[in-house]
Amino acid sequence: MFSVEVKVGRLLEIRLVAPVTLQDIEQIQERLNQLFDQHGEVVLVADYTRATVFSPEVAAAVLDVFKRGKGRVARSAALVSQSAIFSLQVERLIAQAGNPMRRSFHDRFELKAFLGAALSHEEHIRLVQFLADVP
Repeated sequence: MFSVEVKVGRLLEIRLVAPVTLQDIEQIQERLNQLFDQHGEVVLVADYTRATVFSPEVAAAVLDVFKRGKGRVARSAALVSQSAIFSLQVERLIAQAGNPMRRSFHDRFELKAFLGAALSHEEHIRLVQFLADVP
């Protein structure tokens, strides 16, 4: 299960819930393309706290999504679960995508600090609301 939406400004919100399938990632890419066309460059926040380790096929598709977003994402921050294996997988995918403005976090306060400089006041308020919905 997933959601991809912009509720305020250019803050693009993604939530992933296990199990994440290859079809989910393909649909996410389609939705991202629509939102990039509508909003131009975005600031992306993702909640991966309810996702689990991706299969090799899904991981490859996620990497492709990350690479396609290059130049369209000003900053990207993913909140990940405490699972060491999943965290390492996400960090590896982020590193392979080659965008230094894309990072993963375990701590929502560090995530807010990272994205905060790129957000308007209204977007910052929405970010706080988004993170309040994270278990």
